[in-house]
Amino acid sequence: MNSTDLHHFLKKLESCGLLKKVEVPVDSELEITEIVNRFYENSILDSSSVPAFLFKNVKGSKFPLTINLLGSEKALELALGNRVEDLGEKLFRAIGEFQHLAPKGKLFSWLWKHKKLLWKFRFAKACMVKNSPVKEVKKSGSEINLNEFPILKCWPEDGGKFITAGLVFTKSPKTGLKNMGIYRLQVLNSKELILHWQIQKGGAFHFWEAESQNQPLEIAIAIGGDPLLWLAGILPLPEGMDEISIASFLAGRKIPMIACETVSLEVPASAEIIIEGIAQPKRRAQEGPFGDHFGHYSHPAPFPVLKIKCITHKKNAIYHAAIVGKPPQEDKVMGEAVTKLFSPLLKTIKPELHDLWAYYETGFHNLLVISVKQRYEKEGIKTALALLGEGQLSLSKCVIVVDENVNARNFLDVLKAIKENFIPKQDFILIPSTAQDTLDFTGPKINRGSKMILDATSSSKLQEHQTITNNDLSSLKPLAQEKINSEKCRNLKSQTNLFKNMDLPLLKTIDPNILDFRIVEETLLVVKVQNEPEGATDKVQKNKGKLLLEKLLKNEELQNFKIIAMVSEDVPLETDHLMLWGIFTRFDCERDLLFSKVTLEGIHPIYLGALGIDATWKENYPHPLSMLPSVKEKVTQRWNDYTIL
Repeated sequence: MNSTDLHHFLKKLESCGLLKKVEVPVDSELEITEIVNRFYENSILDSSSVPAFLFKNVKGSKFPLTINLLGSEKALELALGNRVEDLGEKLFRAIGEFQHLAPKGKLFSWLWKHKKLLWKFRFAKACMVKNSPVKEVKKSGSEINLNEFPILKCWPEDGGKFITAGLVFTKSPKTGLKNMGIYRLQVLNSKELILHWQIQKGGAFHFWEAESQNQPLEIAIAIGGDPLLWLAGILPLPEGMDEISIASFLAGRKIPMIACETVSLEVPASAEIIIEGIAQPKRRAQEGPFGDHFGHYSHPAPFPVLKIKCITHKKNAIYHAAIVGKPPQEDKVMGEAVTKLFSPLLKTIKPELHDLWAYYETGFHNLLVISVKQRYEKEGIKTALALLGEGQLSLSKCVIVVDENVNARNFLDVLKAIKENFIPKQDFILIPSTAQDTLDFTGPKINRGSKMILDATSSSKLQEHQTITNNDLSSLKPLAQEKINSEKCRNLKSQTNLFKNMDLPLLKTIDPNILDFRIVEETLLVVKVQNEPEGATDKVQKNKGKLLLEKLLKNEELQNFKIIAMVSEDVPLETDHLMLWGIFTRFDCERDLLFSKVTLEGIHPIYLGALGIDATWKENYPHPLSMLPSVKEKVTQRWNDYTIL
């Protein structure tokens, strides 16, 4: 049986050697972040095996704090009672066999074969209880004080303290449908929180409905409890689908719920702490900055305010928190689990879909790779566009489509497919001026940006190569000749000497601001350049990145690369995951991409040559996350005191 509450789960983690207890006093401001982040940053352990932590003595609070609960694959398996891949595949096979057998009158055969799976559906709903330890302590009015909890300030430039692992419960004023989601909550004062509701989130939709009727919205926040709820809260479910029912199905038991004290909502009876309140229409407060999972601070912006009416908690409550930052963090294991669980289910409605992978290195939403079995030319493009219309997948920025025999989860294999098959003239699609992830800071304003699709599938490419015009050949002769010769397109043997002989002095002849470079799979050239000076007013200085990229794209020898990406000096090229982070989090498709040449056929742009990405840090970007040197030194000096190794 998998876990039923936080205390039980922590005991299971400890018995498996997956929990580190810290007895000495620690500070909730920055110190805890540095302790946990050091396990990821310095690769003390494999990033998929970082333990959970229980800090038993947090300064200024009587409550212990636990963090990184699902930071390892083993912990996730303990929470689920199963491997997430196995559960997803069981659902996929069951649905597929039902579609095959039911029309043939073999329904009973199907029911018997999948009886264990169907038994889990029996529990796919909550059950109400009247009593719970979370009601042991009740506070209202002047007794309410958020400052008694060990709420974290995670990063130096954060706008304050944030509840980072709260499960937020709301109900649609129109339909009564419920939603549970995880949103960061900034402490405004001892009795109010700011609700960071991103676009495409259920809670935000419910508040929009209430505000459009000039009505307040009731809200409840559960902290701690069954760890399965923590996973269910991030699932990209269709709008209106109940997360608690899904959690009950995953658990194989009904999740017990209990009524709130002051609002008409139900919350998990296993919770450690419950916060209840009201968000009034038209009221906003400035939220942020906050160090987020894109590895940068998100810009401050106005968001709704929750006025707290009541707080209840267990006498021995444990405060649950989370940290996000430069990858990898705890959200790596959780985000990949979501993909493993849902990609098999997506195949039931998109049979051409073979696999799907959102890259944690890029903050998940910035790079999505899908592999497809194309039954007709460009079916992969149809699939990509369809996925960009699906819930949280609609926030994806870059979608790359590959053949079914390409491992979508291995970026090197994806680059090989791009080398062999990507021809910008026919395979690049830009979707400008659209809605974009609230956390994406590269667009012209909050919630706005652009997207792109790269088709790296192989269908009918040779025939399409022969449609290149004479004008194209004269302007980009090396590239055009390469496209016509399919063997060269597959292995680029004729460019071997170029790749071997390229060195930094050679690139510096193009521009002296180039600091370093890396070639990946003879396809991607990543060039590190000096940052533009902060506060630069000179037009040339402010556009230095784009001007340098134009130089690279005009260099005839570099046309043999399919992609040339330019990054800033803080991006370590030798570290794969941080190189991807430095590229994909720092460009807007519409404003920061260039090609060697662009022409028009009617109103349709024709892209030729290498795809250039200006992923340098721009003046309007928020700072990347880094810890104060004084905090790093403090943790280094106290490391042996923590006794966590």
